Amino acid sequence: MADIIYKKENVFHDLNFEGFWLKLTESIKDAVERYWETETVISLFALSDYKNIRDEFFVKNSDFFSSQIRIDHHRPVLVRLDTDFINNFLCKTLESTAQNQELKTLTPLEVKILNNFCEYLYRQIQELLIPPKQAKLSARSEKNINLLFHISAKEGTCSKFMLSIPQDRINMVKLEHKIAFTDEDFINSAAYVRIRAGYTKLTLEELQNLSKDDIILLDDSSISKLTLVSGDVEKDFKVEIDESMVLNLDSDEENEESEYEVKMEKNLWDDIQIELSAEFSKVKMTIGELKQITRGQVVDLGSVFDNEISLYIENKKVAKGELLIINDKYAVRLNEVLSSNVPNNPAPAKKEVKQQPPKQAPTQQGAPQAPAGQPVEDEEFDYSDFEN
Repeated sequence: MADIIYKKENVFHDLNFEGFWLKLTESIKDAVERYWETETVISLFALSDYKNIRDEFFVKNSDFFSSQIRIDHHRPVLVRLDTDFINNFLCKTLESTAQNQELKTLTPLEVKILNNFCEYLYRQIQELLIPPKQAKLSARSEKNINLLFHISAKEGTCSKFMLSIPQDRINMVKLEHKIAFTDEDFINSAAYVRIRAGYTKLTLEELQNLSKDDIILLDDSSISKLTLVSGDVEKDFKVEIDESMVLNLDSDEENEESEYEVKMEKNLWDDIQIELSAEFSKVKMTIGELKQITRGQVVDLGSVFDNEISLYIENKKVAKGELLIINDKYAVRLNEVLSSNVPNNPAPAKKEVKQQPPKQAPTQQGAPQAPAGQPVEDEEFDYSDFEN
């Protein structure tokens, strides 16, 4: 068939047009070869219902010789031949020495030959059309279907022509759709999504002092739910708790944590805080699991919890770790801190900082940009962006 079929849904959607254009192409090929006595290859290239034919993208810069095939008490069929068609068929048939002949230079004899061909072409295809007496005059009679054909001759030359036929003269039958498959057929098929566990906020000093084995509690989280992220779509869903993730803190650990918090409070950089999100990236889930999520069912994500989770700041990865459960919230135990600005043996920072909003990290020219909501795997967070 054609290289391109342009279908406007308001006319061609859900209509069986295929049988018509196949027979039409065969009839046109026979008419062209009989009339011009040359072998051709003809294909339907584009299809539209534009009222103004110049709106068709493929013919905007083309010149056409137009011939109206008048039919009693009905709208005419229009045949349009482009200048390449005229040069490839008419001029060669007449053995004309003129090259790239323009429409305004056509002689009366040449015009008559072209009109005669258009009428001959219509006679060859009219048996495929609904007879004018049977075609019901209606609003559809005022609209045409435009069929653009591509023609290649045996000499290697190419050209095109267009047929514009009133819609009510083409028998377009409604297709009967049968469901070939259901959603259940894909229940075990896999898809990749992202899953977010929650958010938390840390000061700049706390970020600079991150190190391996630190545990970051996600203040904005709940063990009763996670969030599915796919493009711009986010959906919370309930999960079954994996008991192996629960971290029980004894009294000594709780006291040590309190002492650490007091120590940090003495060195806080005022109230400047940065929000971090904890997400599993590229999680492989089956369609069945995704359907459970959309239906609001409780989902068992044991295999997902085994994956590595990462901390992000504005889509920049800061650290990697494993997901834990502390009381009724999620937490992340760090296995790796990615920024090269984080010291191995952090010391309390002593800086006088003016209260001002953090500057957004400038984007280097030419650096790949990530879509909104999608983390970049290898981009690291640069703490120096916030020091000024």
